[in-house]
Amino acid sequence: MTAAVYFCWIGLRFGMNTPPSATGDESSYDSMAWELSRGHGYAVNYDAPAFRAPYDEASKTQPELFTLSPSPSGPIAFRPPLFSTIAAGLNLVAGRQFFAVRSLNVLLMAATAGLLSYYVCRELGFGAAVISVIFYVIDVRSRLYARSLLTEPLACFLATLLTLTLLGLVNRMNRRGLILAGMLTGASMLTRSVMVLWLPWLTVFICFVARRLQKQTFRVSAGNAALFLAVTLAVFAPWGMRNIVLLERFSPMGTQGLMELSAGYSDEAWNNRGVWQNLSARGFFDAVETADMANIESELAIADASSTKAFEWISSNITRLIPLALMKIGSEFRPQNVFEFIVLIFATIGLCKSGRTTVIVFGALLATNAISVAMTWSVEGRFLVPQLFILHTLSAIGAWCCFSKIRSSLTRTEEPAG
Repeated sequence: MTAAVYFCWIGLRFGMNTPPSATGDESSYDSMAWELSRGHGYAVNYDAPAFRAPYDEASKTQPELFTLSPSPSGPIAFRPPLFSTIAAGLNLVAGRQFFAVRSLNVLLMAATAGLLSYYVCRELGFGAAVISVIFYVIDVRSRLYARSLLTEPLACFLATLLTLTLLGLVNRMNRRGLILAGMLTGASMLTRSVMVLWLPWLTVFICFVARRLQKQTFRVSAGNAALFLAVTLAVFAPWGMRNIVLLERFSPMGTQGLMELSAGYSDEAWNNRGVWQNLSARGFFDAVETADMANIESELAIADASSTKAFEWISSNITRLIPLALMKIGSEFRPQNVFEFIVLIFATIGLCKSGRTTVIVFGALLATNAISVAMTWSVEGRFLVPQLFILHTLSAIGAWCCFSKIRSSLTRTEEPAG
């Protein structure tokens, strides 16, 4: 049902096979997928005729939206690989297109809705499940990213599976669950680089659950955490080794974090309350000469400049770090519209009304995401998309509790006296 709504909305309003906007990240992932499907590895090439053709055609009527900016060609270490790898497979099957990749993202967001309704129905019943799906479909974040060519739908689906796995581990710690959690965390790191910041906290969380909640010995608890960590790193290792070899330095996560570090730690970040800005477009790196460099050389030059400036700012602004971190979290969790405010209010009520297992798992994951935002930068809600399952589960719990209270009050009012 959710997938049908998304397909109809996207197809009728935008078109399933229209190119994505060339003003953001989508064209980069699209180029990576196309180059990979042509056997050129994880690279970008905006000059490839077959790649450019749909953008050039669309730019005839909307040049401000679809005109591709000049970009060097060649291997990159700036983007994570999993989404583009899947999209490359779809390119091999369907050729140069957007409908297959967009359909994949629709199905991933719809699958998250299916898991959401199943979990809420199991916990609270059919009525609450209906509320959860209605809220989820109305939420602009689910619809926006369902039609995008970005990593959010895959990250959202993987995070949902990870959340359900952790709920199971809290109730019963077992090797199969730990291996699955490690595989999902590794896949999430291959989908969104920021997920690497979740890894230490997830490892501590698993150790805490085993030690404190399930009363296992320290040795067994540490072994459980080590198994989870080992599986996660094993899943991520091939990509990490590729980056180390390509960059000729120990940088398994690639270059994105260091390239953007000044977006999180600078006067610009402070003045913008920790919200990410395109520093390159603002001339922040104009002094870095990259004109004649290949992609990798350019990435490394900007990464070195950005990280150097960021660490200099940090050392000179120690007293600002905690206020800046709080501003980042506030900017990320702040509702962007009235409906997001309603969801947040109901989710807060739902967290207060939930059982111990739900509070432990959902609270830990929300806190982990908040810490990751505090350590990097805010993108005004985009980092919350992988946690839509948590937000809408809690929102459904809160809304159902309020509805039940109102219904009970009305029932008592209508009862005859004496």
